[in-house]
Amino acid sequence: MSDAARGTSKRVELTGLRRGTVRSMSISAVVPQFTLQRDVPTGGLRELRRTLKSAAHTATLTDVITMACARALREHPGVNASYGDDCVMLHERINIGLALALDDGLTVPVILDADARSLEGLASERLRLAEAARDRSLRPEEIFAGTFSISNLGPLGVDRFQALVLPPQAAILAVGSLRETVSLSGSFDHRAVDGAPAARFLATIARLLAEPGWALEAPG
Repeated sequence: MSDAARGTSKRVELTGLRRGTVRSMSISAVVPQFTLQRDVPTGGLRELRRTLKSAAHTATLTDVITMACARALREHPGVNASYGDDCVMLHERINIGLALALDDGLTVPVILDADARSLEGLASERLRLAEAARDRSLRPEEIFAGTFSISNLGPLGVDRFQALVLPPQAAILAVGSLRETVSLSGSFDHRAVDGAPAARFLATIARLLAEPGWALEAPG
């Protein structure tokens, strides 16, 4: 089709952030990855959300999900990994990236040592990182040191979706809308993680979110 048939077009130059997304997704496209899905009942999450609101907590269900992932990664260290040259690197620290949409593109600020933080600690760090991302003051390790990521499009009304693994990380969790159930979709780099351990990891997250009262306790 000729350019004339499309009508008048406007050229929009890529921002630095958008160029970074293009590079990351281009690398992700060649990763042999697979996705597993589970639907989790949300009665416990809804009750916990009411508790958080009534007690004026700054934490949200995003922080609960982050905490569940951190616990699951500690239980399943093979997912907290990266594929290297003829090896799999298992990471000591659990650093969780949270996908964040900005006006000029997507960024994934990283909560360092997420497994060592309380629920309120996770909330405080999430808010600080979001502000730092907006004013471009994230430190390098808060951009590049992620060992796992979460993409939550539930607040935008998306019921379920598949997220792309963000190399060199071996896995990412996609979270859908909070209805009678919530859809969890885990995508995994098949070079680093096989189906059975990935399924056990996702089952642990599902179990933690089905009965999330533990989230109000101090991290163990």
